[in-house]
Amino acid sequence: MNPVRIVWNEQSARWFRSASEYTGYNRKLAALLREELPPGGTLCDLGCGTGLIDFELAGYLKEITCVDISPQAIRMVEEEIRRQGVGNLTALCADADTLEGKWDTVLALFHGGAEVFSRYVRLAGERMILAVHGSLRGHFGPENRRVVKCFDVQGVRKHLDELGVRYHLLQVALEHGQPLTDLQDSQAFVTAYALPMEASELDAYLRENLQTTGDAQYPYYLPKRREIGLFFIHREENAALWERLAQTPGTPCAP
Repeated sequence: MNPVRIVWNEQSARWFRSASEYTGYNRKLAALLREELPPGGTLCDLGCGTGLIDFELAGYLKEITCVDISPQAIRMVEEEIRRQGVGNLTALCADADTLEGKWDTVLALFHGGAEVFSRYVRLAGERMILAVHGSLRGHFGPENRRVVKCFDVQGVRKHLDELGVRYHLLQVALEHGQPLTDLQDSQAFVTAYALPMEASELDAYLRENLQTTGDAQYPYYLPKRREIGLFFIHREENAALWERLAQTPGTPCAP
């Protein structure tokens, strides 16, 4: 199966934003990242989407560059920068594989493939932080309709171990379910983030899994406990390998 890729538009951005606010997901994730990030440095977020994690980190770092290949996603980041009046975030529409520059930290949240470290190490001055899926199987939709992710903890760990990379792996689970405004919103969400299914399958899935909240704004909720592997990789622990790999970027993940 091929993975379902995010199509950035007002609807998908709303889903991500509301899930983050409702569950506190990005706030909690940012707290974990700050434990490994010296204050005041520079960071490049590869495949930033709408930059939710970057706005959480903006007050802690000197400069953040948000990079995504989607013009729609970057436009939304720029709009939010203006809305919040954040002065140290820069949005850049670019393919990360052709990106040039150097930042203290390169952050790749669910971006790239198993070879994400060797692929982007050339951009990192001091460290890379990789957030990867705990499992290849998606969370939403009937079991046989769930998407398959491009990479997971096991695949990234295998690649890093084969390269001889020294890293610290933190495995956590954070609630990142989806609050929804009505039944139509619920149907649209599952349809967007699962493989194609019959209407009867969708209805059965929602009857079994959709929770009522009593909340006027979001009366429905699809729970998701997101398992994450955070790989923290420091240049000082991998000096010789770091320099060598910086000259030979890895191969992109197959679609």
